[in-house]
Amino acid sequence: MNYKTLFALCLSLLLIACDSDDALFENPSAQHVYPAPSGQYRVGIMEFDITDYREDKLAPELGELRQFTLRVHYPSQLRSTLYQPYFDKWQHQVDYLSALRPQDAPIHPQQHELQSMLSWSNSKAPIAYHPENGWPVLFYSHGLGLFNADNTELQEVLASHGFAVVSINHTYLAGVTSFQNGEQKGLYLPTSKHDVQTPTGRAYFDNLVAPEIAKDVLAAYQWLAQESGQFEHQLNLNNVGTLGFSLGASAAMNACQQLLVCKAAANMDGIVLGNVAVNPLNKPLLLFRSENPFSQLEPIYHANQGDSILVSIHGSQHNDFTDQNRWIVGYPSEVDKNTMHNIVKQHMQRFFNHYLKAQPLELTEFEGVSIQQK
Repeated sequence: MNYKTLFALCLSLLLIACDSDDALFENPSAQHVYPAPSGQYRVGIMEFDITDYREDKLAPELGELRQFTLRVHYPSQLRSTLYQPYFDKWQHQVDYLSALRPQDAPIHPQQHELQSMLSWSNSKAPIAYHPENGWPVLFYSHGLGLFNADNTELQEVLASHGFAVVSINHTYLAGVTSFQNGEQKGLYLPTSKHDVQTPTGRAYFDNLVAPEIAKDVLAAYQWLAQESGQFEHQLNLNNVGTLGFSLGASAAMNACQQLLVCKAAANMDGIVLGNVAVNPLNKPLLLFRSENPFSQLEPIYHANQGDSILVSIHGSQHNDFTDQNRWIVGYPSEVDKNTMHNIVKQHMQRFFNHYLKAQPLELTEFEGVSIQQK
């Protein structure tokens, strides 16, 4: 798989969805483009810049310390309608998406104004009190050239059902990383190492990218352990799971393998790179795959010695596992967007409810969905 080609394919739909400043369809009533979270809790959010004191091996220049950002969605009781914007406040993400669109690309007449879109999260809302050992913690990693915001709907749903969800923006692998001071860092991949099917490209992603993004997850875990007071000591860092989309699935699986307190991992149509491509995770694993997956997850399913679930969604495509079908009007897919999100949200919630909360594992049947389980 040529990652340069994959990156272009993943973003091709964005090119007709984003807009210049003078042509966006303005509709104040369309600021929320996806349903409110379904759980009993409201959702709070905090954002942080993290410096990990290791050399950044993904940076274009030598000698740079690894820096990345993270967002934490968590359960809250605050009932407020002052919702945080979906994209970053600096407009770096929207500008990045807009710059990808050719000037002559058509725009859907009802396309949402991206910068006015709202999440369902309240910034710095008080965290809800957990009556026992604290909220279980999930770590999310995004796909190549995307952002940690690209699965906000899923993250908010999980938070509303009693999880703290830490989503990492992996600098130089995200489309853009926006820091709290307004600084930004863009996507960077060495010119000769985009193609994972070549020996050079495979070595770069296996031996450098996959370990480094897994280290981001581990660094985020260590930061939370040191800064638990930010969340009133309501997070249970002995009860952890990981999940990721596309490239981020490798971060999730490798980090879960290395983190002893990680009980389960989920992979959303993600290529498996790094150590877990050779040495199975051997922990509970939930796998989602699209109609024509580049990820080749069936061998991973069979090799894993822990409980394993493989969910195949017929008619789906790779980016259906993100929020893009919510905020790109006219997004072409054979699967209804509400159905797609419900499939992912319900399976993800019930999977982590089982392995992190000891609840019964009940998988819902959906038309067009095949489930293998062992």
